[in-house]
Amino acid sequence: MLLPHGFDGAGPEHSSCRIERFLQMAWASEFDDPERGAVDTNFIVANVTTPANYFHLLRRQQARQYRKPLVLAAAKTMLRDPLAQSTLDDMAPGTRFQPVIGEATPEKLKKKVSTVILCSGKVYYELVREREARDRFDVAIVRVEELNPFPYHLVREELQKCPARANIVWCQEEPDNAGAWSFVGPRIQRVLKHMGRKSAHVEYAGRAALPVPATGNGVEHKRTRDLLLDDAFRFK
Repeated sequence: MLLPHGFDGAGPEHSSCRIERFLQMAWASEFDDPERGAVDTNFIVANVTTPANYFHLLRRQQARQYRKPLVLAAAKTMLRDPLAQSTLDDMAPGTRFQPVIGEATPEKLKKKVSTVILCSGKVYYELVREREARDRFDVAIVRVEELNPFPYHLVREELQKCPARANIVWCQEEPDNAGAWSFVGPRIQRVLKHMGRKSAHVEYAGRAALPVPATGNGVEHKRTRDLLLDDAFRFK
């Protein structure tokens, strides 16, 4: 099931597929063993950011020897985003779907990473542009492409690459009471506890809670977008 999902200032029906409701219905406990993962889930929920991962996800869905429904959220604006592109090599033999995509430009990062931002979907490209504009290459950005089943071990691998004292932030463009935050927050905390971190606290960076999926007002959309980006980069 392919559903449009991405905030660009339009009305509710063009902004949100209510991904949080699919995650709430997912047969997956937040207390899953991080070493085993949620292998017995009832359906798959993904929000991919690259053409290659989109291709591999659909191919995997067809090639698997078992059938489970796939809920795929995707922003239509990424069709026109010059950053959202893949090469043919990314779809060549030997490549596969990536449930988690780590920092895309590790060579640009400073030696001491102060913050790790985890995100999913279109907001990734806004974070990349904002990091460039602020020259904040002490911030690593990790994409969680597959939300359910939650890729515990892959998230752990990415977090282990960063200092133990780095701030962990979940950033989303949806309001606090929507999006993946309520689903991924406890699971990221569980990963941090399993890693032996003294603090398993995960910061939230996103829009404040709203009674509607989106305001449909361009000025308000830009204001809240700027606030959530400020929120994501507030740690130094």
